[in-house]
Amino acid sequence: MKFCPNCDNILIPKNRKLYCKACEQEFDLDTSKKEDYKITKSIKHDEKESAPIIIKEGLRSERISAQDRKAFEEFFGSAESDNF
Repeated sequence: MKFCPNCDNILIPKNRKLYCKACEQEFDLDTSKKEDYKITKSIKHDEKESAPIIIKEGLRSERISAQDRKAFEEFFGSAESDNF
């Protein structure tokens, strides 16, 4: 980690140089130690955190019966009578 010689803020890598956000100056990056200036962010997950995986088959097996369709059309009206 490097600090700005003018204002002592942390220098961050930007455009292959070290940049100070406070005084907006750029400093040359030491090319012999490029790996020292990589910014990485790692996220640690707990065992409690898990994303559920939901697998659902197609709707072919869940078709509406003719009797249910007729009851639906009687309740809501048929789609043919609506003129949108």
